[in-house]
Amino acid sequence: MAVLTSGGVFYAPQAFAAGTPDAESSEFGVGDVLPAEEVHIISQPGLYGLGPEPADSKYAIAHGMLIRIDPKTGKVLSILRSQSTVLD
Repeated sequence: MAVLTSGGVFYAPQAFAAGTPDAESSEFGVGDVLPAEEVHIISQPGLYGLGPEPADSKYAIAHGMLIRIDPKTGKVLSILRSQSTVLD
């Protein structure tokens, strides 16, 4: 995750970027491919405070984390934050 600061761009470690202590013990990471049965594809991003999905990606929930995946491969593109409740 990159954070824009007054001094430029700061690249945060994955655990910090996810914003929760649980991220350190996450069962997966960016680049992993998760089995379809472990992933809930989000159909209404606005319920989660998210805008439109970036091109060639889908928002999803897996193992209590809000993530972004490649819909063709199931590859984890980014881990956004903790999200234990499915809202859609």
